Amino acid sequence: MTRSQSSPSEQSVDLLRRIQVGENEAMAVVFERYMERLTRLARSRLAARLAARVDPEDIVMSAYRSFFVAARTGRFELHRGGDLWRLLVEMTLHKLYHQVEFHQAQRRSVDCEQPLLGAEFATGDDAGSVPLHEEAVAAADELEAILQKLPEQGRHALELRLQGYKHEEIAERLNCSGRTVGRLLNEARRIMTARAGGNFVPSAARAGMKASSRSQSSISHAALDNVKTRMQWSDFVLQEQIGIGATGKVYRALQKSSNQPVAIKFLKKPLARESAVVERFLRECQIVADMAHPGIVAIHGAGITAAGGVFLVMDLVRGHNLDHVYRNTSVDPRNAAGWIIEAAQIVHFANERGVIHCDLKPSNLLLDDLGHIRVSDFGLAVRADDARDTWLAGTPAFMAPEQVDPCWGVVSARTDVWGLGGVLLFLLTGQTPHGGYDVAEVLARVVSGSPVSLPDAAASILPRPMVDVIRRCLAKRPEERLASALELAESLAAAIASI
Repeated sequence: MTRSQSSPSEQSVDLLRRIQVGENEAMAVVFERYMERLTRLARSRLAARLAARVDPEDIVMSAYRSFFVAARTGRFELHRGGDLWRLLVEMTLHKLYHQVEFHQAQRRSVDCEQPLLGAEFATGDDAGSVPLHEEAVAAADELEAILQKLPEQGRHALELRLQGYKHEEIAERLNCSGRTVGRLLNEARRIMTARAGGNFVPSAARAGMKASSRSQSSISHAALDNVKTRMQWSDFVLQEQIGIGATGKVYRALQKSSNQPVAIKFLKKPLARESAVVERFLRECQIVADMAHPGIVAIHGAGITAAGGVFLVMDLVRGHNLDHVYRNTSVDPRNAAGWIIEAAQIVHFANERGVIHCDLKPSNLLLDDLGHIRVSDFGLAVRADDARDTWLAGTPAFMAPEQVDPCWGVVSARTDVWGLGGVLLFLLTGQTPHGGYDVAEVLARVVSGSPVSLPDAAASILPRPMVDVIRRCLAKRPEERLASALELAESLAAAIASI
């Protein structure tokens, strides 16, 4: 086996050492190993916020350029396998955080509902656009040449800008004025333009041109070909907005033909220009249509408005999701266990039909006004036979390790066991399986070998059988978890009976 064909278990420490001495083959290994996953991560994050404005490949390439240059100068030191992935995730997402914060009035905790979902990637016109590792190495060489022409303060300013820091943050770190930062970055741009012979096009402009090109084509009605029931937009009257998520908004509406209230979920307008995102959005309709169960929020069909907006028509559930219930009432442990038992039975129904939910969290479990649980939002669901090809998607604080790194195994029914265990942990303690200041830190904890820990106070107060069930759900290795959602329901019922 050659070095370029090394096993994925090859240690990060060794790869970094080889990159530090300028071994291009090691750079190629790192690029090939992580490029696709990082691009998916960047694109999925952008799909919710900035898909029409920023090219995710530009973000990842910036992270790689910064990483290769900094690695060659000895700025990184790793101590264990897996650190390299965490480092690249942090560098890739740093730029995203600041762009997201710019568009948000208030920074949200990573424990809030911020799905990583975007769409399936490398399709259509984008299929051949993923850069080769030789391009990354060449880009690193080019950037290094540019950095050598800058003064020390200019090098630091450009490195920080490539990592996503805003001008005022760079000024604070370099202890200089914003005007000075602008001058330093303009000098770097001048050097780039000169070296490119006048062919330099800023990444922001390229992203804008791509977005403009996409916006010129309207959504084709062919996107609904695989939807069993098409709905006519003229049959609905919107009444009020009742929810908003990463990819869409939900409204209460009246269906005129039936005179019944329904919920309508719209895909956000910027995302409706992306064919892959639309296909992913409509796929939920197809998946749920194959699972008739009173505990699953039904999707009755999909349609397109006259203006090109894509929507799903769903059951309107009267009640609240479990996140709202937890934050507004005092949750009794027996009630929490009962809700998870009911949810587990519903999830097992889906799993038995080859569907893995992949995004079980408090806001996706609804408690209706009769006290029954309804499972909603199969937007990230995958079919078991496609699980090996699944993409990184989910809500960071509730994601199972195999959803982030395939070295933990494939997504399976045990992934949903993890999600249900995470919801139970949250209902009983207010703690999510993974915490952290930002997504990079959370994802690092997801794939780390450290077990999920329960708050000491909660572990001492909660019934021991219930604590044992939570721990068996949240084992990092899938093979050490309860085997199915049904087994979870049975174990939790036994735990309640023994209290």
